This record gives sequence, C-alpha cells and structure tokens, in this order.
Amino acid sequence: MSSPKLKKISLAVFVLMLCWTIATSVVIAENENPVLFNGSFTVTNEGGKFQVGFVEIDFKKNSLPDGIDSITFNAQIYAENGNIYIDFSPDAQFKKDVHLRCLGYEGYIYDRSAGINIFVKLKKQQLKTDHFSRFIWAR
Repeated sequence: MSSPKLKKISLAVFVLMLCWTIATSVVIAENENPVLFNGSFTVTNEGGKFQVGFVEIDFKKNSLPDGIDSITFNAQIYAENGNIYIDFSPDAQFKKDVHLRCLGYEGYIYDRSAGINIFVKLKKQQLKTDHFSRFIWAR
C-alpha cells in the first residue's frame, strides 16, 4: 500500500543520500593525496627559465654569485594557514634580479597547517628578487 506521495518522498531521500555519498567521496579523495608542486632545477651562469607548477622562474645571464658556476635548487609550492607560498632551497643571493611569474592557478593545493587540500584561486602576478627564500602569492 504505497501511495504516490510516499514514493516521491522515498525517491527524494534516496537522491539526497546518493548526492551526499558522492560529495563525501570526492572530498575524501581530494584529501587523500596532498596537492603540492615540487621541482628541482640547476642554474648556470648562462641563466635560463624554469617552471615549477604554475610558477615560471627566469634567471638573467651571469646572475649567480661570483665564483659559483651552477646551483641546484629545490622549489615547493604549498599553502600554510590559507596563504600560498613558494619556498626555495638552498637560500641564495644573486647579482641580478630573478623574475618570478605566477601564471595563475585555480584548483586544490595542500595546506600544511590544516593538513588538507584547500581550493584556491591565484591571479597572474609577478615579482623580482635578488635572493631566494620563501615568498607569498596574493590571492
């Protein structure tokens, strides 16, 4: 003895439960694998352009410190307390400015402080620096 009204309610509850299950599965899947952007690159006195994730790093010719022919850097892009950073290792000082270009990004990135991937939207932006350490990108 099921009425049409009861069937509609049952169907609506089933659809809501299905949507909730799918949404929960997507959130769990997004947080299973931290979204980080990492890269290593070696810079010589010839300069060059390198890309790590959505950031382009441009070195001018003869920008390395005197007496150094090449340096290998590790770069990582991540979030911390909702802010997006690019971090270079080792720290270094240059004779000429290095041009960092954020090409824009919309998607997930791992927030170290929260322990989860967060959704971010970064506009295109750039900065010049004469040293490497950690830099923050505006959101």
